[in-house]
Amino acid sequence: MKTAFFIAKRYLIAKKSHNAINIISALSVVLVAIGTTALVAIMSVFNGLENLVGDLNQSLSSDLLITPDRGAYFDQKQFPFKTLQAQEQVLYYSQVLEDHCLLRYSPPLLEEGQREMVVSIRGIDQKYLQVTRLAQVIIDGESPSNTSDFMVLGNGVAARLQINLFPPDNRIQAYYPNDEVDPLINPLEAIRKQSIAATGVFSVQQEVDDQWVISSLDFVQKLTGRTGKISAVLLHLKDEKYTDEVQSALQKQLGTSFVIKNRYQQNDMLYKIMKSEKWSSFLILSFILFIATFNLVGALSVLIIDKQKDLHTLQTLGAGRSLILRIFMIEGLMVSLGGTLIGLTLGALLVSLQYYFAFIPMQGNFVVDSFPVALKVSDLLIILAVVVPLSMLAVWVPVRRLSRTLLK
Repeated sequence: MKTAFFIAKRYLIAKKSHNAINIISALSVVLVAIGTTALVAIMSVFNGLENLVGDLNQSLSSDLLITPDRGAYFDQKQFPFKTLQAQEQVLYYSQVLEDHCLLRYSPPLLEEGQREMVVSIRGIDQKYLQVTRLAQVIIDGESPSNTSDFMVLGNGVAARLQINLFPPDNRIQAYYPNDEVDPLINPLEAIRKQSIAATGVFSVQQEVDDQWVISSLDFVQKLTGRTGKISAVLLHLKDEKYTDEVQSALQKQLGTSFVIKNRYQQNDMLYKIMKSEKWSSFLILSFILFIATFNLVGALSVLIIDKQKDLHTLQTLGAGRSLILRIFMIEGLMVSLGGTLIGLTLGALLVSLQYYFAFIPMQGNFVVDSFPVALKVSDLLIILAVVVPLSMLAVWVPVRRLSRTLLK
């Protein structure tokens, strides 16, 4: 093996009889390096986007979410809150009620009249700010107060309704169907109506900003006529590393009447889509890299032809077929591994520069100005595990031809 490695290294760095061989060999290294760099960059961008989405979802989500297995609501008094209080890792819990309603607002400077929109509304209690990061995403106005007379709107909802936080006496009207009244018998009482003050605007991500508003639990219960009802309980843990343990324990204690989800499960469809896009891009780039590695076939084939005299000399000196085959196998792997290591290094350097200096901007209106990135060692190992077999396959083709023809 030492003899084969020494000769392969000499063949790689020594001057060839034709300059085209040097160019083809260098081109092989460059193509593998470019493909590997692209793989590192693409996977790091998807990692960064996944982390960004996770951070944004933490603004309105919690470590654990408890919802009823059947139906959309359950009674506050019947829920075993003592079970949550007995869990050492549960630091805070918050009760929420979610539904849909119609908002109607009259902008002070709008001559056409009122603007209205159907929104998703979440009623929260006083512990909600300790369970989530809502206070950190308020971009205008104030965070929810201890009173029940407040409404914090998503940035898209506020823009569509043309909300003016000042003066505070210009209030929003909220409407909800009254299911206790037959609209044919008493149409005037068929719609519940509540007045509320717009106190703030939050911004998380477009889908949330264009749909959600947040108010007090008391207000939403009165608006919907569901006094004493809630739709979920949000939990904030002391240490997130115990999330799976607490989730499993609570699920056993609460039984099948309730479903408990962690952060990933609360947005599982979004994470699954992102992961599928990540690995689809990885497969496409791997196929391109697979084509690029076959440039090694031409490089090794030309080198074998160039070294035919050396092969006869080696055979005369007693070199067996296996030694000659190992020489060219090792040389091909040196070229491919050299390109792979260069690509991994350049990719890691590119990702690090983007992470610290953010020199590649994102075009359009996003929550971040530049592409988010996150470099994972596991991704580098996966790329290495893919490139090496592809390179060995590309090297095997000309070496197999050498074994069948030139060495006979």
